[in-house]
Amino acid sequence: MNEALQLPLYKRYAPLLPVLVLAGCCISTIVTALGGTVELDGTTYGFALTTKHYGALAATAASVVSFFWLRKYYKYFLALIFVLGFCGLINFTVTQTSVGIGFDELRIGLSPLMLLFGVLVYATNSKKINRFLAALVKPSDKKIAQQQQEEVEEFKRKFSRKSTEELEQIVADNKLVANALSAARQLLRERGDAKIVA
Repeated sequence: MNEALQLPLYKRYAPLLPVLVLAGCCISTIVTALGGTVELDGTTYGFALTTKHYGALAATAASVVSFFWLRKYYKYFLALIFVLGFCGLINFTVTQTSVGIGFDELRIGLSPLMLLFGVLVYATNSKKINRFLAALVKPSDKKIAQQQQEEVEEFKRKFSRKSTEELEQIVADNKLVANALSAARQLLRERGDAKIVA
């Protein structure tokens, strides 16, 4: 049986919450468009849906469909919605609201709705997102081994002028980092006349 079906109902559908918030905004926008007018600051304006609104409707519908039938692609739809909404290419509300700072002609605006969306996505998917981010930051085992080998080679170059007795003392004292000790042991093995190689 699918492990997603074994989860309690609220946990199974929790990842859909961010998209449901956006769907609510879209429904509110559609209702306003059906009325044909919008009142802002006491003034009534004519209102019709724009391509940004249609894009938001399509993105929301595609996300809901992907949640139920194409679950492995749902995270990509969430990322796409976030990027498009954050850049202002789609709009879920009647007006496009942004909060930000500006310096002369340079203005950096953030959509409060997209910030809320991002927080909800993180809150409902934090374990998966944390694992993904950790995997991005963590170097591969091959890279770690390569770095360690490079460090050992560097220590071998530094220790190459030391006498066999000095290398034996380094190994016996066991006070240096593991890669330095490994380099000292390798040099002792290469010289072949060492008493302490362990």
